[in-house]
Amino acid sequence: MRKSIVLLFVVLCVGILSAETSTGGTSWENGILKWTSDDGNFQTRLDVRMYLDFAQFLNSENDFRNGTMLRRGRFAVKSKLWEVWNAEYDMDIADNSVEVKDMWFSYNGFKNGFIKVGHFKVPFSLNELTSSRLLTFMERGYPNVFPPGRRSALGVTKWGNIWHLSTAVYGQELAEKEQTRIDESIGFAGRFALSPRIGEKLLFHLGAGGVYQTPDNDSESIEYKIEPEAKMGDSEILVADISDVETIILYGLEGAVKYNNFSIQGEYIQSNLARLNDLEDVTFSGFYTFLSWIITGEERPYYVSEGEFGQVIPNSKKGAFELAVRYSHLDLTDEDALIFGGMANNIVVGLNWYANPNLRIMLNYNIVDNSENANMGGSL
Repeated sequence: MRKSIVLLFVVLCVGILSAETSTGGTSWENGILKWTSDDGNFQTRLDVRMYLDFAQFLNSENDFRNGTMLRRGRFAVKSKLWEVWNAEYDMDIADNSVEVKDMWFSYNGFKNGFIKVGHFKVPFSLNELTSSRLLTFMERGYPNVFPPGRRSALGVTKWGNIWHLSTAVYGQELAEKEQTRIDESIGFAGRFALSPRIGEKLLFHLGAGGVYQTPDNDSESIEYKIEPEAKMGDSEILVADISDVETIILYGLEGAVKYNNFSIQGEYIQSNLARLNDLEDVTFSGFYTFLSWIITGEERPYYVSEGEFGQVIPNSKKGAFELAVRYSHLDLTDEDALIFGGMANNIVVGLNWYANPNLRIMLNYNIVDNSENANMGGSL
């Protein structure tokens, strides 16, 4: 991993130094600091984030921790090189450790498309692909336990006026590979989305995705575990540890409707685990749906090139206010396979204040309802 990091860091530095041969200019766009060369062929921007969480758990019989924490501390450098090349290096400081998040480069010389190589999120699940700085709630919903997330991958993306297609072939996470140093798993992922508009105010998003992969580290086992939708708890409420797994297949459906400053979004994800030694296959599933109302009238922009919604930008110095509610459900029990990982439901009501493009204050109130099997005992 060290050689890969050094190589990409050199690429980014070359981009910065090359841009400096031109007088260029500095700009501040929607809270992002950019350096751009006069000819526009080079650009470097910084993405620095700090997330501070405070949580108080009420009427909880579980061992959840109240208090404060540094949820995320991100530092990223993003560059455009020689007009058609892009690169990014992103690291996270949290939980007393430093972790590489994004580390990739891409060729953007195609019309409405690019090829990407490195460590990045593979294309599956709208909620997973949405950047943490753009999330409507403090944490993603329960079904986010399924997507592969960031992996060492080769990806291809293409889009048109109302459609988006992304595919990738991938291995393991960088940190996982460094810890095990054995043959890694391989997987394939794809996502397709349509985003037709009716007039200027109404937009629909309809998407579907799929994943096929083998277990990480050639271990023939997989573990799904989740915390309440508040990271501060630091205690899993649902755990399913499945052995003798041959392949993992994920199916996902996405849907969203945006009308002016109102939006509805939801997803359903199913995980099918094919097992060895004549053991019963296992099926888990989960879904979420949420409603958002930006009280002050701002809208969530949509970018077909990403197949995702973008950043809410306040229209006034008073900032933007958003009220949202989400229901999420996760089932890690398969009675036919004798797996009892438990079932959980979560309702969260959120109030967001976008003070400016760089500062957001979020208040979330969660109501958690777990089954009797939600006791970290779903191992087999």
